[in-house]
Amino acid sequence: MTVRVLTILFFGTLFWLAFNFLFYAGLFVNYIEAHTIPIFYNEFFADSQYWWLWPIGIFIYGTLFILEDRTREKSAVFIATLLVASIPWVPTLGERIGKALFADGKMVYRFGKITIDDATLLYSGRGYDYVQIPGRQMTLRYPVARRVEKRDE
Repeated sequence: MTVRVLTILFFGTLFWLAFNFLFYAGLFVNYIEAHTIPIFYNEFFADSQYWWLWPIGIFIYGTLFILEDRTREKSAVFIATLLVASIPWVPTLGERIGKALFADGKMVYRFGKITIDDATLLYSGRGYDYVQIPGRQMTLRYPVARRVEKRDE
């Protein structure tokens, strides 16, 4: 029994990390780098995880791995999840997924007497917001402490 549990944990973690890495690498290339947000992949990977999904994914992959005489079904599930993990590698889909997960619109920032309205929050991590303001193409980095409010659209 102990060997089965260790096998589930080991191979579940291995396959879940492969799925997760592939998914977030696609998001990094087609969302973070596309908006020239100056962060490293390891920071992005660690800060943007939905950690509550990890035990579920590890259990599912590990359980699938130890099933016997189900080679065709296991292969179909692994190929299907590989295809799902590859979706963010399509530039338009990676952009949409990134916006759905990280973007927030109509933010207001205040720097002393200067107020910046209608900033689009692209990503927030480690004390900084990476935003675009209307009329500017480049991504700007603002401290989270300068965020005043979110305006409803």
